[in-house]
Amino acid sequence: MIDLKELTPDEIDRLCLEELHQKRGQGHRVAIQLFRKRREAFDAMTDLNRPLREMLKGHCTISKLTIERSDSDDDGTTKLLYRLGDGNSIEDVLIPRPDRLTLSVSTQVGCSSGCMFCLTGAGGLVRDLTPGEIVNQFFSAARFAGERPVTNIVLMGMGEPLSNYNAVKKFVGTATDRCGFGFSPKKVTLSTCGLAPMIERLADDNVAVSLAVSLNATTDAIRDRIMPVNKAYPVKRLMEAVRYYGKRTGRSVTIEYVLFKGLNDTDGDAARLGELLQGAACMINILMFNPFPGSVFERPDEERA
Repeated sequence: MIDLKELTPDEIDRLCLEELHQKRGQGHRVAIQLFRKRREAFDAMTDLNRPLREMLKGHCTISKLTIERSDSDDDGTTKLLYRLGDGNSIEDVLIPRPDRLTLSVSTQVGCSSGCMFCLTGAGGLVRDLTPGEIVNQFFSAARFAGERPVTNIVLMGMGEPLSNYNAVKKFVGTATDRCGFGFSPKKVTLSTCGLAPMIERLADDNVAVSLAVSLNATTDAIRDRIMPVNKAYPVKRLMEAVRYYGKRTGRSVTIEYVLFKGLNDTDGDAARLGELLQGAACMINILMFNPFPGSVFERPDEERA
């Protein structure tokens, strides 16, 4: 049995054409029922004729992901904990703002990147998520949010999205397809710790997504310390990939720069950051580090930021 949530709208159309012997385009109608109207039972897809619904029941399933726990902060930011079929758990975050509701989804159980300022990487990588497990996070979070629609998706949860490239590419395809969730690529953001070759592959494949790169340092010495990925792809190599991406796609890149007190927040860092990004098609997102128990880093003062 094929889980429809593991497929993109085009793959569902191909399945209906080749396996169920339907006319071309019928599968896109199925995808709209599932992804746009979020009907997660075949009998609920009443816009489809009964014979097609019965064929779908015989060949396919529709998986679900249940929220095990939710925790909300004073500002309304809510963490959602899911238990996967194999017993592993992942988290999402719903971030409300007056003009939008952003969902941060996970792409892996754990993470192998080992960034010193991130709790997720402490336990290492357990496994990649499937496209269906990523898609299901959107379904479950949207149900939890109720009448308020999710307006933005960021792949910034657990895991490094570009380390799970094929599944993430399929998810983005579903998220931005008019027969899928129907998001504009400007409303779907992929955040990477800086896997330079995969950034270039993302550009070559013309994946319709907004890109954010977690830079966080202006020298290899500091970036090596806080982000082990820098030993494989130093700052100069990463900047080459960022420029390649901008030139190849015509899209700007968001450069994320988390400030740590006394580490990367000097006037010299500010000057080097400007020099590094001179001429690049990008915007800079300055973030304040939020300390957690056991962290060796501190939050800078507001004035320094």
